[in-house]
Amino acid sequence: MLRIATLLVAAALAAGAPSPVSNVLKVDLEPADAQRYIDNPPFADPQLAGRTAILPLIRYDDPRFRSAEAGPTLGHYWRNGHEIEDPENYQEEVYDAAQYHGQSGLGDYAYGYRTPESAKVEDRAGSGNVKGSYVYKDSNNDLIQVRYWADSQGFHQEDNIPKVELKPVEETEEVRAARLEHERAWQLARAASLHAPLPQEYEAVPAASELQSSVLQAPEQAPLQQQGARDAKALPYAQQQYYTTTTTEEPEPTGPPRGFFYSFTYPVSIIVPKEAAYVPKNNQEAAYLAAHGKLR
Repeated sequence: MLRIATLLVAAALAAGAPSPVSNVLKVDLEPADAQRYIDNPPFADPQLAGRTAILPLIRYDDPRFRSAEAGPTLGHYWRNGHEIEDPENYQEEVYDAAQYHGQSGLGDYAYGYRTPESAKVEDRAGSGNVKGSYVYKDSNNDLIQVRYWADSQGFHQEDNIPKVELKPVEETEEVRAARLEHERAWQLARAASLHAPLPQEYEAVPAASELQSSVLQAPEQAPLQQQGARDAKALPYAQQQYYTTTTTEEPEPTGPPRGFFYSFTYPVSIIVPKEAAYVPKNNQEAAYLAAHGKLR
């Protein structure tokens, strides 16, 4: 009874709270109107898309194929270029992805996206300053978080990527011995080549004056336009028209600056093995993954 009352209270609070607009498409906006959307994006922090459902894989020959419990990807399933022959060992995870983008027409913009694997936000002020951040999972399933900004002082970045300390290369005794032997052999070969006589079949290189006198004068080339026209006459008539017709680009439309803004949320699915459960490395990572629906 207590649980039912708690659920009713939570539902009432959710109904009374203002629900965010998930889908927006506004075009041909006044810069001030577009700026209001840009200043209030649906999300300002890069957060991985939260998982909304875990569904079984329903094959086309399964009696549940047309039932309500079937997920959005019905029928044949593919993974890494091969069809999954044992769908009972896999599951479909559904995530709530999103993206937004807006421009004021005066240089200000903002955009962002979130997916199960990565997320990013960035905005630019009319002054030209840019700031943004993104997060993604690397090959070890670690979360990499990066914050960056660009201003009159240049580009700046902060991240949690492990720092690599560069050290000078240290030679082992084997490498040092091989290097010294190579250098000694090279010096001996160089000394021998300096004292070796020239072969009998060697021919002396002609002097520069002799080379100049033997240079043939190239025939005078026709101007490039005349040459192209002469070559075009040998082509079929349709291709001659291609060479002789000049094209002009239409001028871009001009007018007062206009802006736009759009924001969409949509489900995306990932097929994963059921036993592919990720174990967080620490309590902080576990809390982050749980808050963003990443724990299986």
